Amino acid sequence: MTLKRRSPLLQAFEVIIFTLIIGSVGYYVDSSDPLLVNANFSFMILWLAIVTLFYGLNMGLIMWISFAIMSFVFYHGNDFFTSILLENLFFVFLFGLFFSNLHDEMDKYKIKNNYLQLRLKELTNAFFTLKISHDKLESIYIIQPASFRFVISEILESSDHNTAEDSAKNTLKVLKKFFSVNAAMIYRVKRGSLERSLASVGDINTTVEAGDKLIEEVLLQKKAMYLSDLEDEAQTAYIYAVPFLDKRSTIVAILIVKDIPFLYYNQDTLLKINVVFNYIWTEYKKRASLDEIRAKQGEQIGLKDEQHERQDIVDFKLEVIRLSNILKDYNIDSRIYSIYTKSKYLDKEIEDFLYENELFEVLDQYVSIKCANQYIHLILFPFVSSAGIHNTISDVDKGLEEIEGQLRVSMLEEGLQAHLSEKSYQGLRKKHISVRNFNNLLKEYACE
Repeated sequence: MTLKRRSPLLQAFEVIIFTLIIGSVGYYVDSSDPLLVNANFSFMILWLAIVTLFYGLNMGLIMWISFAIMSFVFYHGNDFFTSILLENLFFVFLFGLFFSNLHDEMDKYKIKNNYLQLRLKELTNAFFTLKISHDKLESIYIIQPASFRFVISEILESSDHNTAEDSAKNTLKVLKKFFSVNAAMIYRVKRGSLERSLASVGDINTTVEAGDKLIEEVLLQKKAMYLSDLEDEAQTAYIYAVPFLDKRSTIVAILIVKDIPFLYYNQDTLLKINVVFNYIWTEYKKRASLDEIRAKQGEQIGLKDEQHERQDIVDFKLEVIRLSNILKDYNIDSRIYSIYTKSKYLDKEIEDFLYENELFEVLDQYVSIKCANQYIHLILFPFVSSAGIHNTISDVDKGLEEIEGQLRVSMLEEGLQAHLSEKSYQGLRKKHISVRNFNNLLKEYACE
């Protein structure tokens, strides 16, 4: 109810007192007609309307009963007064119905208003919580603007990758620079046990205590593990460890992180550290293997020997395999953009254009191959999604369309190929795919 709830007995007491006062005043005015029934205005209906509309039907009936009792005392069962009482009883029910409907509607609007105020309060709290979360995330990404491509390219541009120690030092240096890894080290692993420390950064003891639970679990399960993965966190001195596995699924190195700022200790940052570490050490192992082969064969692995596949093609395929593994393990995609033509003139122009193109970054790789009478150009974009490659591909397409248009006109005008006509001219075929579909692409172009 919209009125302040009070005891029905108290309300009935108030109504009875009000009725007695009306009767007393009426008796003082006219002792023969205390309820002023014979007056020009029907005061009884007025009193009943006021009480019923203010208190409700029940209190209106109590007043009507009080008037009826008074009528038997003062009017001695007058038939005329009886008809007036019955008429007034009808109005009491009418006023009571109006009171109920009015207050029902008022209660609905009050409930709705309370609900809207509650929802407004909840949404206000949610908005401020979201704003705080957004500001926190924004601060994290402002502090840490580095992407996979940027961090890895920063390391690869360094020339000091001749030894495992060099690669370890460069890796830790970049992890500290971009991810604020304050204390960490990289250990050489041999036969499932820690052998020696390759490099360290920050305040960290390079000797790992025997029985450290986090390191034992990583070596046993051969996967990255967090401090929270342990049931008893007191059994380790570190917060994160990442293993590097060779092609035989044997751990050959492990990254151990002891200290990292709280804002950086999140799933996104730790995933980046994991991917960067494994990517860089795959690169080191590849370089070390090639250096070992060249040393044994006395640089006889030249590209001119027809029985060997060109080294740039080998490097391209190795990179595709590495990125395919990253896609499978971490769901981070990379894209391959292919250009197909049967024209040797177009092939030469495209090759010159792509070699000199400034749109490509350090990580991007380009290779051209010939399969039968087909010329294939492949561009690898590591750690780029289908949406992320759109702008770069659009710029490359514009350049290729311009080359194709100019060369087509030149070929037709100069008669370089007499049999070539407008109908027989075959344009470029272009598409981009995920690295997981690279083998299917080679089969499509009959390059296997």
